[in-house]
Amino acid sequence: MKRRKRELLPEPAPLKHDPVEDTEYFKAVAEEVEREAEAMVAPDIRMGRYEPVELEKKRILKEKYNIDWKTTLEMNPGWDFV
Repeated sequence: MKRRKRELLPEPAPLKHDPVEDTEYFKAVAEEVEREAEAMVAPDIRMGRYEPVELEKKRILKEKYNIDWKTTLEMNPGWDFV
């Protein structure tokens, strides 16, 4: 049986996440931080919004909660998030 090209591609590595996200403390503040970060990024930015929001989340978590959080981009340098 002939294999299709797609079947020959290696499986992508699963996305990594910062283990701090699994803590109860982080889960308790995550939604609030997400809302605040979204509000800080200009609403007219549609494409490429992901990275600025992630960077705002990182800043807010450090300044308000003293959490050293790594963004999805930092944890997965080979991935392209658009």
